[in-house]
Amino acid sequence: MAKNLAEVFRESAERFGKNPVVWSKDKSKKYVPTTYSEMYEKATYLAEALIDLGLKSRENVALLADNRVEWLLSDMGIILCGAVDVPRGTDITDSEITYILNHSESKFLFVEHDKMLEKFQKNKSDCKSVKTIIMMDPDSKAKGVTHLNELLEKGKKLREKGSKKMEDRINDIKGDDLFTMIYTSGTTGQPKGVMLKHESMMHQLDEVAPTISIKEGEDRMLSILPVWHIFQRYMEYVSVRFGGQSYYTNVRDLRDDFAKAKPTFMASAPRLWENIYNGIYTRVNDPKQTPTVRRVLFKLAYFYSKHWNAAIRFFKGNLVDYTNRNIFQSLGLAIKHLLLGVFTGPFVITIISGGLGAYSLVNELGFHVPMFVLAGLGVIFNFATLDKVVLSKIRLATGGHLKASLSGGGALPGHVDAFFNDIGIKVLEGYGMTETTPVISVRNFNRLIIGSVGDVVPRSELQIRTDTGEVLTHINDKKQILAGKLGQKGIVHVKGPLVMKGYFKNEEATKKTIKEGGWMDTGDVGMINFNKALTLTGRAKDTIVLLGGENVEPVPIENRLNESPYISQCMVCGQDQKILGAIIVPDFDKIKEYCEVNGIQVSGEEEIIQNDKVNELIRKEIKTLNNTKTGFKSFEQVTPFALVKKPFEVGDELTNLMKMKRHVITEKYEKEIKKMYKS
Repeated sequence: MAKNLAEVFRESAERFGKNPVVWSKDKSKKYVPTTYSEMYEKATYLAEALIDLGLKSRENVALLADNRVEWLLSDMGIILCGAVDVPRGTDITDSEITYILNHSESKFLFVEHDKMLEKFQKNKSDCKSVKTIIMMDPDSKAKGVTHLNELLEKGKKLREKGSKKMEDRINDIKGDDLFTMIYTSGTTGQPKGVMLKHESMMHQLDEVAPTISIKEGEDRMLSILPVWHIFQRYMEYVSVRFGGQSYYTNVRDLRDDFAKAKPTFMASAPRLWENIYNGIYTRVNDPKQTPTVRRVLFKLAYFYSKHWNAAIRFFKGNLVDYTNRNIFQSLGLAIKHLLLGVFTGPFVITIISGGLGAYSLVNELGFHVPMFVLAGLGVIFNFATLDKVVLSKIRLATGGHLKASLSGGGALPGHVDAFFNDIGIKVLEGYGMTETTPVISVRNFNRLIIGSVGDVVPRSELQIRTDTGEVLTHINDKKQILAGKLGQKGIVHVKGPLVMKGYFKNEEATKKTIKEGGWMDTGDVGMINFNKALTLTGRAKDTIVLLGGENVEPVPIENRLNESPYISQCMVCGQDQKILGAIIVPDFDKIKEYCEVNGIQVSGEEEIIQNDKVNELIRKEIKTLNNTKTGFKSFEQVTPFALVKKPFEVGDELTNLMKMKRHVITEKYEKEIKKMYKS
């Protein structure tokens, strides 16, 4: 049984040798497989060559590349040496190159292609530690570097001569040795080097992955997140551990690649699922794309499915409970959804039509069945028909084999979460951090509680604490309450084998994060709900403190405002102000449609954001979505706002997981915010 990642690679090659481990695209965008045995053999060649070049055990190796087959090969080769890779994507900035390479003391540097090499060369004089540069792209003709293919040839010859240095390195790997050091993107300050241990990843592979029903040798993963990021990297290792297949894709090719890969699982940040959701509704509500009959059928099918599934969640114990409802309140909710799903509105028609149709057919055959039985059969028949005609088509767009979408790296808006679960695409939302290797909690198929991020992972514990350290709730992986009580909101702390070793060369930051007894302060605000699952409500450092002393979590407000078809993105602000405000990026396509219908003359985006009637439209949208009736207190309601033209983009206002860099947006729109509050 494998005790570290290097042994995982070896075992999987032995067990699944002829099966594809990864599918990457050639120049014609055709998927080409690489088998487990091919990948491992090349990785052993690379490891031997790196050792021969002087790479020592436990040394750091920088790896600047995006998703490609050579990434997995390089990652495996470095780990088989007993070394530590320091990965980052090619969107790395000049200042990050200098800081990360110097801080990590990396002597070896892998670069993906000529463009990445050129970016490094601009900063080479400031990167004193780098001695050897390895080019990954097989088509590169760059000079003054060592090419990956050259190392593979060299390593092959060494192995043929009987070199077994790699095996010695593998045998020397200890559980608390590092396999990687990932520098956080950092929404504020310099990035920190998160040191992750072999034993932490083995815990995630052997104890966490089985909770989401990964099947050995069966599953196909569609990989769209940056592979160097811990969430996607974890899914890649899960696939390798259990004999799965990974398919690399991107946003442009996603629709086609769903059909080609027919994935069983796909991990992504919430923004992708939100975009897919918005795309579905845009097509459905556009008369040019969807005829009236199909629009009606979609709404009928989703209406029934939404309420029927809500009732089923109650009977399975999966209807989220934040307030400790009594049995009568819960039963009332279940009955409400059953009635809405079966006996009201348009479904009276389906009962009658389905029942009468069945009654007529049965009587013609000479049988006598009570009308109420036939009515029930009619409901089932009509829903089954609607599901097959309408909802199954949406599921088919994901390849038709998707067991579940895995969402992490941020909060998934509730309406998007419910939509996919209700149309038959299960969403296993989880919660984790780079510092926790990464999964802290995750839903599973038996406890798919919408409104939660699932149960704490095996051999781990969670505490909800006040900002002064008082324990409000303490729960373990057996769902036993060890202290405090449920439903208390505070800062999430976690303890277990998942926690990082610390921040590289940053003892002060490590002590601030990992407290006495090994408890890690996540900085996230949440509670253990009355289903005994974790619900997140915001980010401690994102908390806005108003002038009156009120603490406001901006994320739930932003998620609600983003439900407006006229709002593309928004960031709530208001630190040290009397009231909340917002920077809003409009959905210009929808706004233009609105202007055309209402006779508003605008010729460009600048005129749109300046137009009084457009601003009034946005103001009404905010009031409709963000008020006491929708669950927001008076001080949680946005009043002033500013419309801006430029979307929030990765590498600028957003991190790689599309989290907002609030300080960047605040600084960029400082004038607009001041003007907004002044007026």
